[in-house]
Amino acid sequence: MMKFAWDGYVAHAWGQNELNPITKSGHSGSIFGSAHLGATIVDAADTLYIMGLEKEFEKAKQWIDSSFDILTASSDLSVFETNIRYVGGLLSAYALTKEKLFLSKAIQIADLLLPAFDASSTGIPLALISVQTGKATNYGWASGGCSILSEFGSIELEFSFLSKITGNDTYLLKCRKLREYVNKLEKPDGLYPNYLNPNTGKWCQRHISVGALGDSFYEYLLKVWLFDEKRDKKLWETYKNAILAIENKLLFKSKPSNLWYFAEMKGTRTEHKMDHLVRKIG
Repeated sequence: MMKFAWDGYVAHAWGQNELNPITKSGHSGSIFGSAHLGATIVDAADTLYIMGLEKEFEKAKQWIDSSFDILTASSDLSVFETNIRYVGGLLSAYALTKEKLFLSKAIQIADLLLPAFDASSTGIPLALISVQTGKATNYGWASGGCSILSEFGSIELEFSFLSKITGNDTYLLKCRKLREYVNKLEKPDGLYPNYLNPNTGKWCQRHISVGALGDSFYEYLLKVWLFDEKRDKKLWETYKNAILAIENKLLFKSKPSNLWYFAEMKGTRTEHKMDHLVRKIG
């Protein structure tokens, strides 16, 4: 399946961010600055290496070396997507191969994301960044310009690893400040709303979900604890308390099928629906 998908991308969308499989054409969406940044290439390089697809990996590496340039992004980049696809993909490739090419590219991109943390008084990063100007903004649709839980909560793993292998604590400290701030906030019923105002430091609308907008925040609590070799007891307590609150308030059993599912909350209303991203809570 990986070989089939990769070959289709190479044949019809090489250098673009993703393949439209039905039209057999490339697509480079606006979340990556409307530029041909080869998101599929960077994101898949480590998987190609792990699977022993040597020719395919070398082709990906050569493209990253000769053609990948984050500075060609002419419009705003998603901080979240750029981190998990590019910084994460490059760091994973470096961890597997120890080739400096991947590390140097990861450092360049992470440095370009840092102004998103500095754009708010709380250290909560904004969602979008211009690599041309360093200006960061939030999505207007996100509860009137708030930061999104799953986005600002899904950076620490990559930034922690980057600090560890470079000896530069800048990346780690940005995320630690963010985590400490969120830890101090009052959580309604122990739950984390999906939107946080980065300037007032207060939760926005009370929309709570372990699916879209919330999902990977909880995933990263556990992954960062594991990455730290289970030494951070406070982080473990944070994760455990979050999961207990989710089980107490959002876990239901359907009738008459008796199937377990996680609901959402909007204000004081429980919405009995579940999207595919909820799978991460397991």
